[in-house]
Amino acid sequence: MNERRWVEPGRAARNGHLSGPSPRAGLANGRAGGEIRFVDADVLIAGCGPVGAVLAALLGGRGVRVAVVDPAADAGSPSHPHPRAAVLDAHTQRILRRIDGLAGWDDWAVPLRRSRLLAPDRRPLLTLRLPDGVPAGVMLDQPRLERALRDRLARTQTVRLYAGRSVTALQQSADRVTVTLDDGSSLTAAWLVGCDGASSTVRNLIGVAYDGVSYPEPWLVVDARTDEPGTGEPTFSYVLDPARPMVAFERPGARRWEWMLLPGEDPAGMTARADKLIRPWADPAALRVERAAVFTFHARTASAWRRGRVLLAGDAAHSMPPFTGQGLGAGLRDVATLSWLLTDAPADLDRYERERRPAVTRMTRTALRTGRIVLGRNRLAAAALRGVVRTAGLLPGLDARVATAAAAPERLPDGTRQLADTPLVVDGRRTTLDALLGNRWGVLSGGAGILDPETRAWLTAHDAVFADVDGFAQGRVTIVRPDRFIATGVPLG
Repeated sequence: MNERRWVEPGRAARNGHLSGPSPRAGLANGRAGGEIRFVDADVLIAGCGPVGAVLAALLGGRGVRVAVVDPAADAGSPSHPHPRAAVLDAHTQRILRRIDGLAGWDDWAVPLRRSRLLAPDRRPLLTLRLPDGVPAGVMLDQPRLERALRDRLARTQTVRLYAGRSVTALQQSADRVTVTLDDGSSLTAAWLVGCDGASSTVRNLIGVAYDGVSYPEPWLVVDARTDEPGTGEPTFSYVLDPARPMVAFERPGARRWEWMLLPGEDPAGMTARADKLIRPWADPAALRVERAAVFTFHARTASAWRRGRVLLAGDAAHSMPPFTGQGLGAGLRDVATLSWLLTDAPADLDRYERERRPAVTRMTRTALRTGRIVLGRNRLAAAALRGVVRTAGLLPGLDARVATAAAAPERLPDGTRQLADTPLVVDGRRTTLDALLGNRWGVLSGGAGILDPETRAWLTAHDAVFADVDGFAQGRVTIVRPDRFIATGVPLG
């Protein structure tokens, strides 16, 4: 692999040259003693849940050869025993929209327009409605999303899925990783990414610790379908009940509840008696329960996210409590970063953990704090919180302020900001930033600004979109990474 160095836009490199028309051509075949050595894929991904599947789709969309190994023969089965993600924020949706041809958005994503905090008797204490024109989170049907992702991978020529297979062993050298599968076969790739969940086999095989805490309180999750006409506006609710904290989700045709189990309650028995907990919310006879499962939550992070040519992403790298709905979102942000680094700047892959670990740490702390405050069991503290919530509901414009804060552009640890999906005018045509760039680098100018020849050549070779945008950053050029963060340079080599 050729070493690459980062060069700021507008400043030509004084030494070295670009290594050819595209580094993607150099991913697949390493050289030993001048002899080309074959590998099965540029990138091998263990796990085809949403995180692994999105990484495969983003890489495949850039022409990278990908092999994906997953023990599940089918995707999104309703019989899947584990709880699934329930919401995606607006930032995470932007990552999914980079996947050209991902179908069925209306089937698996319903815009979330209302959030509530409820008293123990289910009376609303505070209701927040998302104003029109502000990017909305969505209520997610994860099994349907997984099916849509696998369908997209099946139509991507450079991606091959090995369904029903598991990684059992791996070996790596200076230029490749070889994994052994449970049927005795093997696959070799330039890079391996473990997207195989909190109990990651890949993480265990490379000897990386999973540091943190597992919390003892079990939660019962019930996902159900219904034809009842009463299910309507997509709504997310916290119930501030110290006797039994809970969370409720509602969208047309579907309901979800999460209850904390109390000390002494038998998880298996409570699962069998879930009807009793459901009855205050809906008629159990009108529901088709798809999943009833008990889980405990974790706040853990892998001690290292990379060992040589093996990387970890999603729950294999970190897991967090579900109380802010960011577990899946954190994993998708991981692969949004990894996808362009693996494609365009593999020599700079250590950047991945430098950028992502601090963000995950902040998300985890926020989730823990939210759980302690909103779902606490102290009766006096809960009563005080309900009083604060009622008062907050009287503040004018609270809905807009909360929504605007949630949709604010994100920043990297060094302060680099992400560009919002703003309306643009390019060559007299109205578009948006995300529609313009898709899954590519962008070079945006407002009619002025100069790129040095090497930087322009690198960006051209990497399929960047060059756009003269009306009124945009007059007098300078802005280089945008595929994950929409502003780039301070490009990895010339």
